[in-house]
This record gives sequence, C-alpha cells and structure tokens, in this order.
Amino acid sequence: MKDNKWLMIGTDQRLATCCDILTAKGYRCQHIATNDYSEQLGEVIAEWSPKYIIFPIQQMKGTIPPTLLAKGTELYTGVASAEWLKPFKDAGLQVRSYVKDESFIWHNALLTAEAFVHEYYARVKRQLLGNHFHVAGFGKVGKMTAHVLASLGSEVTVVARSITQLSEATALGYKTEQLTADFDMTEGNLVNTIPAKWLAVNGNPHLHVFDLASAPGCLKEPLSPEYYTVLLGLPGKHFPIDAAIVLANAVEGMSKE
Repeated sequence: MKDNKWLMIGTDQRLATCCDILTAKGYRCQHIATNDYSEQLGEVIAEWSPKYIIFPIQQMKGTIPPTLLAKGTELYTGVASAEWLKPFKDAGLQVRSYVKDESFIWHNALLTAEAFVHEYYARVKRQLLGNHFHVAGFGKVGKMTAHVLASLGSEVTVVARSITQLSEATALGYKTEQLTADFDMTEGNLVNTIPAKWLAVNGNPHLHVFDLASAPGCLKEPLSPEYYTVLLGLPGKHFPIDAAIVLANAVEGMSKE
C-alpha cells in the first residue's frame, strides 16, 4: 500500500537504523544515504512514491521539486530554514519538523548529555566526581547536561540570562550565576548550550569551553581548538541505535496524530 511507504534520506546513521526499526514494525521503508538532492534521488521518489519522507537532521543541499510529490505526501524535516520549506508549503504539502517534537527534543537532550560525558572522558581524561562545570543555558539540553553531570558527582553552576531559568535551577539545587555582557571565566569547564555568540574569552590553559549548541556557536572571537571544542550530532555519533529509536518513535507518533 502506498500509504505504508516511508523514505528516509540522509547519511546520519540514525536515518538508516530508523528505516530498519520501522520496517520491523511492518512499514515499507527505503533509505537513501545522501544529504543532497540529485536526479537519482528524484527518480527514486518518482518510482517509489512514498507517503512519508523523512529528511536529514541538517538541511538538505538542494530540494526535492514539489511536482515529484503526490498529493497527500507528508514531509518530516530536521533543521530547515523557512526559505527552504516554502516551496513545499506553497504546494499545499504537510510539513512537520521532528526536531520540534517534544518527545524527540527531551530524549535527544538526554542522549546529548550522556554523549558529552563520553567525549569529556576521552578528551580530557579526568573524572567528573568533584570537578566543577558551568552550564550555560538551562533549556532542555542544559537541564539534561546539568542533571547528568550532577548525578555523577560534579559540582554544577548554571549560567543564564533568564530569571525564570535561574530560579528553576536554584530550586533544583544548582548554584547559579547571572549571564551578563561582562561575564568572564578564567578557569574550569564551561559547557555551552546557547546557540548565540555571547562569549568572549582569551586562550587560557586552565579554561576549556565545550559547545553543544548549534551554529553559530558561542564564541564572539575564534579560540584555539586547544581551549574550545565543538561537539555536534552527539546522539547519532555515540548512540545511533538509541537515537534512531527516538527518531522512529517521534515520526511514527506524528504520522498518527
């Protein structure tokens, strides 16, 4: 049945595994390992005629011509700009973002936090117990990161602009610090979860910044990789099966709503 056909697009291992998971549930699935639109991909879509299309986590390079998509095709996107989405919406196609699904966001945030711990151990080769971490931002990723670090014995200070976030962090037992224009750190570990250029620091052997936020990163000025580590796509890198389960559950649930 056409209504049972799913097409997963993307090189992220999560997409391939998601295809396997939905296939095991009885759906008809196909995976194409590309992040770019091509004539070959267009031919697959025209021949397969999927009811549901799952796009890469990051915005695809190029776009599928809406004329290739049958009426009623449902599109599930990762990170995508309004400009990129416009042709689909203008064609009257249903477009939904799985990265905005609450279940996906929370579970992905927890996987990101756990994966950060793995990266920290591998890169710094220090234990978490007794070490101090500043966590910038107290959204979903910030909350999960603070929780995982504290549960492993780290001292956590939450840094945020929002009084609401700082009040919540205080109520949960964390130390807090107001994020202001003159915020400065000279030593320790800073884990950034704020997707904005807000931090200005100089190279210091006693300070390391780990950036978990999406582009553009937190630095106002470039900093040597010795002191600044960008860590993106951690769930798919460290926990491809768990991350794929989260993705599969999210898109399946959204398709049934």
